[in-house]
Amino acid sequence: MKRFLHFTALAIAVLAIAITLPSLFSPMQAVPAPTPLGQNVNFTPPEVTAPENRQGGAHRGCQLQDGLSITPLIPESNIGLTLTESPTFFVYVSQPAAQVEFVLLNEDESEVVYESSLKVDKAGIVGVSLSDKGKTKNIEVGKRYVWSFALACDPQERSGDYIIKGWMQRVEPQGTLKSALANPDPRAKLIAYAKNGIWYETLATLAQMRSVAPDDARLKTEWTQLLKSQKLEAVADKPLVQSL
Repeated sequence: MKRFLHFTALAIAVLAIAITLPSLFSPMQAVPAPTPLGQNVNFTPPEVTAPENRQGGAHRGCQLQDGLSITPLIPESNIGLTLTESPTFFVYVSQPAAQVEFVLLNEDESEVVYESSLKVDKAGIVGVSLSDKGKTKNIEVGKRYVWSFALACDPQERSGDYIIKGWMQRVEPQGTLKSALANPDPRAKLIAYAKNGIWYETLATLAQMRSVAPDDARLKTEWTQLLKSQKLEAVADKPLVQSL
């Protein structure tokens, strides 16, 4: 009887080892490396240019009320890259405004891709995200688009609107950028976007992280440094007040 029990126990032990060994020696799942805490957000401008510079993209068609101005959060080159069909565009509005219009056009400005009207309740930086509902066409990889924010000085006479313009180009992630974006860590994505010159996602990701952690001093500093790197220091300390 003891010998039988001994062999039974031995058989169970061997079976347990046989079941365990495959899992021990099976290929391990790749785990994304955590982003080093000391790694900074350094935006590297891509080698792309727009037909107009950022300052030249502004058109004063009418006299705005004292102190009212709008400043687009766009690289100094006046063009930014995006990876998505639905990027977010940011603009600083210095005072509450009854009507601000956003329009996205194709490169030669012959077709409207998206348009939206918004009311800005208080001064600050406003984000406008493209929704599928408002699009009339898809945003295609490799193509450039022109966007504009307009302040209506006279709702009855729109030809005199105060307008600022900028450019956007959609690109496809390649190589190391594509690999880096597989990392679920938001900070890893943020650093990858900035390193590869993807302006719209760099700005939107950092804005989202700040909205989740508004008291995070490091995120505030990185936001300020990002805007200053593109000579947007005049609005670098302005609050994020609205996202549409």
